Amino acid sequence: MNREDYIRISRPLVNSIKQNNIISKGGNGPRSTESFGKDFFDKYKYELPSSLFIFYKLTNGFSDYWEATISTRTEGQKTSERGIINILPLDELFQKHSVIELEAARGYYIKGEDSFSKTGQFIPVDYVEDICAGVFSKENEDEIVYFHDFGIGFYPLKVNFEGYVELAFAARGYLMWQYVIVYLEYGKDDSAMYGKSRYDDFIEDMPLLFPDFKIDEFIKLYESLKIK
Repeated sequence: MNREDYIRISRPLVNSIKQNNIISKGGNGPRSTESFGKDFFDKYKYELPSSLFIFYKLTNGFSDYWEATISTRTEGQKTSERGIINILPLDELFQKHSVIELEAARGYYIKGEDSFSKTGQFIPVDYVEDICAGVFSKENEDEIVYFHDFGIGFYPLKVNFEGYVELAFAARGYLMWQYVIVYLEYGKDDSAMYGKSRYDDFIEDMPLLFPDFKIDEFIKLYESLKIK
């Protein structure tokens, strides 16, 4: 990912502020890593899994928040939805309150795998309320970003971090959009039961919130970004 790629994939989110039904918007947006001084990135770069290296060299995290109203099927009534992207800055990423220490006795599992062999830490990178998406620490490193709801299950989203960021922007940070991917990949098992509800909400709400959004294009984008 270079600066031009970053501008390209962030465009759907940047343009969302122009929608009339967005009633509030906040966040810090991108935070140039260079602006923190030449030694800032060097302090953390040896701890970063390689899948995060390029992103954090370009920007020290990203945050965006929006709220919107949506007309419901009941005439005259409206409901509200939110969007959040909260990719933690480097100076928070490795703090003790952020990382999850992998304790053998917890009974963790990775969806689709017979056994759990990860050690060390799980690092939440996009941290949103009761869910997160993140990566395992360097001793376990693979390219995959995992969805985690702070229970015992980790769901491979089957994309690398650059692909995850592109999907997050394409979804405009719609709250818990990650459940859409979980549902598509894993059906109605486990926490994906909730995924069906969010999948239905996502399909119904997104074209109302963002008229240029098309679910078939979003799914096609996901399929193109998947690590085969």
